[in-house]
Amino acid sequence: NSPALVGKHGRSDISGILNWPQPWCQPFRDLLSFHPALHYMLDLIGDEFHFGNANGISMTAGTEGCVLHGGGTLVHKHAYRYVNGRMWNNLVGVCYQLADINPGDGGFVCVPGSHKANFDTPDDVLTMEYDLGCYHHIPMKAGDALIFTEALTHGTLPWKGKHERRTLLYRYAAGGFVNPKGHNRIEEYCPFYDELTPLQQAIMEPPYNAGRPNIAALMAEQ
Repeated sequence: NSPALVGKHGRSDISGILNWPQPWCQPFRDLLSFHPALHYMLDLIGDEFHFGNANGISMTAGTEGCVLHGGGTLVHKHAYRYVNGRMWNNLVGVCYQLADINPGDGGFVCVPGSHKANFDTPDDVLTMEYDLGCYHHIPMKAGDALIFTEALTHGTLPWKGKHERRTLLYRYAAGGFVNPKGHNRIEEYCPFYDELTPLQQAIMEPPYNAGRPNIAALMAEQ
């Protein structure tokens, strides 16, 4: 293990938050179609994006870090392109902070601009054993949202804060982009489909290309 990432225990991820029974699931389902975030998805992905996944992240004092991953080169499946004055991403994450992240606490770290990289990041930089001075930790307040392309080289610093890191991570993908852990049948991954609004149902549509619902048009109706 890298000395820069070592900790006393692993990270706790909380899955299935959209599947929890009522009323516990409702705040998380509401965030699925949170308009301020969706406007960024329209710009970064396009009008026909779909839901990728959602989970909670918990880190307590001593939680180990996570190696850096992602990057803009062709060996990475999460693409970033800039063509004809428009940027395109096939997977974008939104991190909602439920607790403050102060300087030195740890948590999300990235290499700014790495989504445009033409060379792969060296292994000893990914493990943060060799510090080139390019790592950027982002302090945030509870209620802040961090939006990033999954093509960005990013990871997690060990948690040193005395309080618990609590983050909600939602991912949205291009219409035809398939999440390797996903399914193509709604009933397999969204048994609560009938409980959602029309906008949320459109977002939960599985990956396919032609004839996808227009998210921007549905947002305008609300």
